[in-house]
Amino acid sequence: MLMVSWLALFPLAWASLSKYKMYQDPSCCRFSELFHTADWEDTETQKLFISRALTAERRFFAQPGVSFDPDTGMTYDGHALDAETGELKEGPPPRGPFGFSAASKEALHVSLLALALEKTQVGEDVAPLIYSDEEALDILEKKVTSMELMDAAEPGYGGFLPWFCSRGATERGARRCLNPQEEASRLAATNDFLGKVPGLDNGQLAWALYAVSKVLRSRADEGPRYAALAQRWERRLTRMRSTAVNIFYAGRGTGALRAVSRIRNTTHDATNASGYETVPVHPAFLDDAYEGELLVLFVDLLADWSSYPENGKEEKDKMWERKQIRLKAINFTNPQDDRKITVQEGFWFSSHEQWKLMVLPYLEIPLVKQVFTNVEFVRVVNSIHHEIPGLFASSHAPPNVECGSLGGYCNAVGIQEVASQEVRWDQSVSPYGAYPVMLVDLPAGLAWYNTMLSLPKMQTVTGSVESSDVFGTSVASILTWDTKVTSVLAMLQGTGPLISRLLKEDGLKEQFQERVGDFYGEKFSKMQTLRDPHLPLPPPALLPSHWADMNAAFPSCRCNLVNGTRRLSESLFV
Repeated sequence: MLMVSWLALFPLAWASLSKYKMYQDPSCCRFSELFHTADWEDTETQKLFISRALTAERRFFAQPGVSFDPDTGMTYDGHALDAETGELKEGPPPRGPFGFSAASKEALHVSLLALALEKTQVGEDVAPLIYSDEEALDILEKKVTSMELMDAAEPGYGGFLPWFCSRGATERGARRCLNPQEEASRLAATNDFLGKVPGLDNGQLAWALYAVSKVLRSRADEGPRYAALAQRWERRLTRMRSTAVNIFYAGRGTGALRAVSRIRNTTHDATNASGYETVPVHPAFLDDAYEGELLVLFVDLLADWSSYPENGKEEKDKMWERKQIRLKAINFTNPQDDRKITVQEGFWFSSHEQWKLMVLPYLEIPLVKQVFTNVEFVRVVNSIHHEIPGLFASSHAPPNVECGSLGGYCNAVGIQEVASQEVRWDQSVSPYGAYPVMLVDLPAGLAWYNTMLSLPKMQTVTGSVESSDVFGTSVASILTWDTKVTSVLAMLQGTGPLISRLLKEDGLKEQFQERVGDFYGEKFSKMQTLRDPHLPLPPPALLPSHWADMNAAFPSCRCNLVNGTRRLSESLFV
């Protein structure tokens, strides 16, 4: 029986209602201010906001040459913006698109494509706002061709992806990623990932392939194109399932999956575990309870353990025993009433750490949902208490924010009271900081996302930008998959509901729930919980007073008052 999401009941039936007219004018790309007095519990308002957000973000994620390569179909990590106008830059680096990417960006892209083609979860009316069927199939054909060609040339990667040059690499002179102006070639590793493959990013990608291959198979009877693509993507998934243990498992009795695996010879097929070794990065193994858990679950539920006794049962158990040591329950003192709230201790307590909630059906397990509702409560209450106009998430920082020696990337942002590592920076917020809030409480998540969109110069004709400083005086004028499409996926409920159904069809759902339920049950069975499951909304006073000034918007996204509503300058409609 098909379950139709509320998203399927789109604005058509009630578009004429005067209550919602103020939200519907599509002419102004700085739409966030229209929702400042919104009733976020109202489902029609939620639908209208999501439609506006999808329309804006689609100008990024659905545009070849902006977020992905028009010839290879592979993602670009991001795209540079003109810091003065907010318009896309074009040309070779440092202008234009970033010519490299990773499996994590591919995971976001492939997940969106799966939802657009599957439709049951997002609804028949919303799916085209992501991709039309024709767009999705075109992109998937290009992607799978790129992956097949790389795997044939360098089978040592086993079907997994290193950080890669989206358009291929040139060997003339100093090796580098090809520019958009140069003829595309075979997918190739970036210089810093020659002969290396990361586990965390590929765990994200593996589940995206699981979703899209099965969605394509479900539509295979609609025509030869669907059937052929289903077969090709199934082969990609089968390839990853067959090589995952050889590439990432550190060996009998270790219970350890490598964070980064070094390949001794990329031209040798991934059929022998002796061809791989652990790269001594920190951390060297994926025994965390954050994003790295996705690879653990892929290896546990889907990988080929035929070279181990009992299909690797003892080794799988050891993986979870090793992880159990890292999982920690910690209490946060609510500054509003001094009440203790139990949460999972974060690494830095950055929103980025919650990626797994967007991929797999964690939130269908009641205890796990309560843990992560508590986590997001702490995230928003911390910002309210410290009067921060947004939420902390690892991202590139505005030019006036010092992020140390990592080239302007603020990774160590979060909440020190509930983090295991030193939180080094607390001067910038990113819109995707709200994506895990959306997953546990959609109204609150949309409200926090909209607050960050309302900061000066945070909206462009291609959607949200990377980040803003907490004073609303400067932004990081780039667009990236991590800081944009995580929010888009969360608005659509992520792939958790879809993969939940697929796991059930494959007889794996109970095993997933048992693994995850036992993992959290051991540490959180007696946790302190919230009295109210609804998360606090951002107070209007969090925004700086200059948020609505004319110069608080990029010229390309500036709106003028006409007949009581704000409209984009006519000169921009070209």
